[in-house]
Amino acid sequence: MTTAADPASLAEKSSTPARALVEICVDDLAGVLAAERAGADRVELCADLLEGGTTPSLGMIESVLAAVRSVGVQIMVRSRGGDFVYSDDELRVMRADARAIAALARTSRVPVGIVFGALTVDGHVDEQALEAIRTAAGGVPITFHKAFDDTVDLFDAYDTLAHHGIARVLTSGGKATAGEGTDVLAALRARSEGTRMPTVLVGGSVRAHNVTALLDRTGAREVHLRAQVASGRGHLVTDESVIRDTVLAVSESDRASHPAVIAVDIGGTSAKGALVDIDGHVLKSSRIATGGSGAETVTRIADLLTDLVAGAEDLGRSVVGAGVVSPGLIDSATGTVRYASTLGWTDVPLARLLSEATGLPVAVDHDVRAAGAAEGAYGAAAGSRNVVFAAIGTGVAASLTSDGRAVEGAISGAGELGHIPVVPGGELCACGQRGCLEVYFSGAGLARRYAASAPLLDGETPDAASIIARVDTDPVAARVWSEGLDALATGLATLTLLVDPEVIVLGGGVAQAGDAFIEPLRERLTAALAWREAPRLTTAALGTHAGRIGAAMLAFEAAQRPEVTRSWTAPVILAEPTTPRTEARS
Repeated sequence: MTTAADPASLAEKSSTPARALVEICVDDLAGVLAAERAGADRVELCADLLEGGTTPSLGMIESVLAAVRSVGVQIMVRSRGGDFVYSDDELRVMRADARAIAALARTSRVPVGIVFGALTVDGHVDEQALEAIRTAAGGVPITFHKAFDDTVDLFDAYDTLAHHGIARVLTSGGKATAGEGTDVLAALRARSEGTRMPTVLVGGSVRAHNVTALLDRTGAREVHLRAQVASGRGHLVTDESVIRDTVLAVSESDRASHPAVIAVDIGGTSAKGALVDIDGHVLKSSRIATGGSGAETVTRIADLLTDLVAGAEDLGRSVVGAGVVSPGLIDSATGTVRYASTLGWTDVPLARLLSEATGLPVAVDHDVRAAGAAEGAYGAAAGSRNVVFAAIGTGVAASLTSDGRAVEGAISGAGELGHIPVVPGGELCACGQRGCLEVYFSGAGLARRYAASAPLLDGETPDAASIIARVDTDPVAARVWSEGLDALATGLATLTLLVDPEVIVLGGGVAQAGDAFIEPLRERLTAALAWREAPRLTTAALGTHAGRIGAAMLAFEAAQRPEVTRSWTAPVILAEPTTPRTEARS
C-alpha cells in the first residue's frame, strides 16, 4: 500500500460522503481552485487545451502545488499537439519534464501524478518511450492519456500498460464519447479487478445528466471531464457549477448502492473480521480461531468472509472487496503469503484462494505494514511522510514509510526490526541468529529472560505486563526491562541512521507501558545518536484497531475505490460496531 500525500491536508477536504472520484481537466490556476472549491478530487493540469493539452510551465506547476490544499494534481507531459509518435529529441524534453515534476512531488502536500501517452507508428503502445518516462518519474504514478483510444487493440494495449505498472488509463472505450463506449469500458473495468492493474478513468462528454448511467453501466469508479465555458473575453474559464452538479450526481449514485468492504486481521491464534462502510463505520464484526493445519486456516478465513457477506446482505449492503492482513513474509503484489510459521503457511496464494471462494477482489498485505499505513493516515503519524511504525507484542516488526511510500524490499522482507542484532554474540534467537532485538525486548523475550532469573510470579509464568508492573519493586524485573530498553534504543538508532524518519510510532501491547517506556527510551535513543537529534517518538493512536483499519484501506483499493478512505476520520473508524460482534464458526 502507498501514501502519496500529506494525510493532514486530505483531512481538510469536505466531509461529504465518499464516492466515485471526479477528475477535472484544467489549464490555469483559476481552474484548479474552482475545481477544488466545487468538490473535485483531482485535476489534470495541462497547457494549450485547444491542442489537446501539453506540458504546463514549471511556474504554473509550482503555483498550483503551492495553492491547493486537498485536490490531487495530475500533470500532463506532452511536448506538442498532434499525434502521439515522438522523436528522440521530443522524448528527451519530456524525460526532463518528468524528472522536474517528480522533484516537486516529493515535497507536495497533495498527491501528484504524471499524464503521458506515446504510440508507435503502427498504433501500439510505445513501450520504450513509456519505460523512459516511467524511469524519469521515479515512482510518481502515471496515467496513460487518451492516446490509448487510438491503439489498434485496446485490450492488448491495456495489458501492456499493466505490465509496465501504469496506474490508470483515461479512455472513452475507443469511441467519441464515453456513452458510446460503455460496452468496451465495462469490459476494461472487469479486466482491471485485482491488485496492480490500471484503474479505468472514464472520460468523454461526462456530465451530471449522464454520469450515474455511465457508472452503473461500466462499473467505473473514476470519471474525467472538462468543465469550461466561454468567458466573453476571448478565452475559456472553468465553470464551478458544472463540476458541483457532477460531484453531487456521483455522490447520490454511490450512496444509493450502499457499498461496503470486509477487513480481516489475522493473528497467530485468531482472525478478526469487520464489515466496513464507505464512511469507515464498522457495521458488524466477527472473530474465528485459526488453529489447525494451514489449509484448514484458509478455509476458516474464507468462511469468515462468506459469513460477513451474508451479514452485509442482511443489512442491505453490497460487498465490493476484501482486505486481509497477516503476519509473515507477504508479497502484496501477488497476494501471496511466502511464509507464516504461526499459521503453517508457505507460498500460499491467499488473495487468489479467497477471491475464488467469495467472488470478491481481495488484497493481502503484512499486518504491521497495514497498521503503519493506518497510523500514517489517521493516527500518530498523520502528516508525516517518513515514518517508522514498530509493533512490539509477542514479537517485534516494523513498517517503513519513505517519502510517503511504503517500503517492502526485494523479497517483501523490509521492516524485520525484531531480527536486527543489537547485542553482538548475544543470546540465541529462534531465527538462528544471536543477539536479536526480539530476544531482549518483546513480550516473549521479556517473559523468558525474567523467568530465567526469578521464581514464578504468583505461581505462574510471568508475562510482559506483570514484569512491567514490578519494575519499581523487583530488581530482576528492573534489570530485564532496562536491558530491553537498551536493546530497543540500539535497534531504533540503527533504523534512524538508515531511513531518517520524522517520527517513530510504537504500537503493540508492550508499547503501552506508560511512563516506564517512552521517556527512558527517548533518553537512550538520544544518547545513541551522537551527531543528530532523535526523531519524534510517540505511541500509536489507533491501538489494536490499526490492523483492521489498514485492512479496510486495502479492501477499498482492491475494489478500485481508494478515494473512499480519504475522507475518513479517527472518531468514526474507531467507533464501536453498529451491530454486535459475533463469534463465527470455527
